[in-house]
Amino acid sequence: MKRRTVLGLAGGTVLGLLAGTAGASESEVMSGASGADAASAFDGSQAVKLEQIGRYEGQDIFDEGGAEIVAYHAPTERLFVINANIGGVEVLDVADPSDPTPVENSPIDAVGSLDAVGSANSVATSEELVAVALEATVAQDPGLVGFYDPETLDFLGTAPVGPLPDKVTFTPDGERVLVANEGEPTENYAYDPQGSVSIVDLSEDVDDATVDTAGFQRFNGREDQLRQQGIRIFGPNASASQDFEPEYVTISDDSRTAWVSLQENNAIAEIDIRQARVTRLLPLGFKDFSLAGNELDASNEDGGVNTRNWPINGILQPDAIGAYSPNGQTYIVTANEGDSRDYDSFSEEVEVSELRLDPDAFEFDEIEGIDSVEELQAPESLGNKNATTTLGDIDGDGLYEELYIFGGRSFSIFTTNGKLVFDSGSDFEDITGERFGGDFNNDNTENTGDSRSDNKGPEPEGLALGQVGDRHYAFIGLERVGGVMVYDITDPEEAAFVDYVNNRDFDFDIQGEIANGDAKASAAGDLGPEGLDFATVEESPTDDPLVFVGHEISGTTAVFRVTSEEEGDGDDEREDDDRGNGNEDRSNGKGPGNGNGKGNGRGR
Repeated sequence: MKRRTVLGLAGGTVLGLLAGTAGASESEVMSGASGADAASAFDGSQAVKLEQIGRYEGQDIFDEGGAEIVAYHAPTERLFVINANIGGVEVLDVADPSDPTPVENSPIDAVGSLDAVGSANSVATSEELVAVALEATVAQDPGLVGFYDPETLDFLGTAPVGPLPDKVTFTPDGERVLVANEGEPTENYAYDPQGSVSIVDLSEDVDDATVDTAGFQRFNGREDQLRQQGIRIFGPNASASQDFEPEYVTISDDSRTAWVSLQENNAIAEIDIRQARVTRLLPLGFKDFSLAGNELDASNEDGGVNTRNWPINGILQPDAIGAYSPNGQTYIVTANEGDSRDYDSFSEEVEVSELRLDPDAFEFDEIEGIDSVEELQAPESLGNKNATTTLGDIDGDGLYEELYIFGGRSFSIFTTNGKLVFDSGSDFEDITGERFGGDFNNDNTENTGDSRSDNKGPEPEGLALGQVGDRHYAFIGLERVGGVMVYDITDPEEAAFVDYVNNRDFDFDIQGEIANGDAKASAAGDLGPEGLDFATVEESPTDDPLVFVGHEISGTTAVFRVTSEEEGDGDDEREDDDRGNGNEDRSNGKGPGNGNGKGNGRGR
């Protein structure tokens, strides 16, 4: 068993606002945020595996968002797929999941039927409705959520929401729809709308829907305190409510509480749904890549797979998040993609080679093969690595004492109080490096191995959670190299790697054939997984649970069945022995202790 550590923030505190108060006093700042050791297992605990059984190739449009967010509707056995290329929703019949077929009279023209609507960004289903998040023609203007009949596909009406509605989701009881309104600024930052979460009450019907807004205005004027708690607020002249950009929403089983990822801000907001009130902000902390078990490949000029420790900190910045309750306690799972602000008038992105580093701040005797700032900033070291200018200059003298990069290259599990209990550490790069060699950390639009190491590596973005029997699983999409990781998360502190599937053809000349139109967009496999959805065995049209994945680059939609390991035929194409699934001893006894007597490191 290996251990992972993520650095704590500001003494490990969580900023809490009690519902019904006008503001927060010092007594409402609670302890218990990140800063805990987090466990991970790379022992291949193989209870289930993924098998691709179906594929829809879409409109043969390359790198145009042909299949993004996916939402399964069990009563009609249909899959609703956001197609950014057409600005609407494709509807697939998946009654036979091996042969997804477009439904007659689809796609839903979610945009063309409405005035002043730009594009469809997200889709969700309840038993009786389909909801689509629709941004305005001017992205900073208020958007809409459109409602449709899942069987007839008839348009039923809209409800007003905030600027740039992103994630849309129903509460489990189906009575409300929540929409994360990202509120991104204009390119020149002349106008930065407030981020918010719209709560649409559908307890009557669509015609009588009411909308409440959970905003962040109460945090205005408290930006310095929030920063001290570890929450990033850094947009030019932006207040807290302008700077917060809600990205993704997950909801508790009882439909009372929502958690919203604030990706750029590296935090999660907790919302009381019935009160439409932000009750707490949970800072997520930073990942210390200098610790054993947190290795990464940080350069695209280091000769291929070269994961190692570096003196840098990862800003987790999850995109997709999900809530589950395996033992009566709710946990939040995060896909730690990372995201920077990069606008015409303001960009935080910089290569490490462009920063002025404080030579006295780095312990070169602890950095293997590095003896100076100049060597640290070489292209084959950290020189090409993207970092942020907003963190690391601790004393404000223009010299950076610390380095912060975007994303954690991992997934994590937190308690609802913000305590980290698990992080997958270097697993994603270890697994893809062992599987693909020099093709690992590939981009999703070309086959040039190691090309994303200087950026965000495999870039975990999409996430779906599901229960199979009495076990809970996380399915994580890797946006760049592709494929889906599967982890058993039944015990949140002892989550275990289970499977990884990826049908990408790394020998295909993507730019030379697909991008030029000489080959189909799907010819190199499924590229750029974006959104995932899970269907339980009770919801599935087959005898197995299913996982659906939309791929924005290839424009394809993939269908996987989740099978028990016993159903395998013994010819396992996953090359388990080559990926450390328990057939070899990978422990080395190194790394930070966890206080429970378990081993916490593994050999490389």
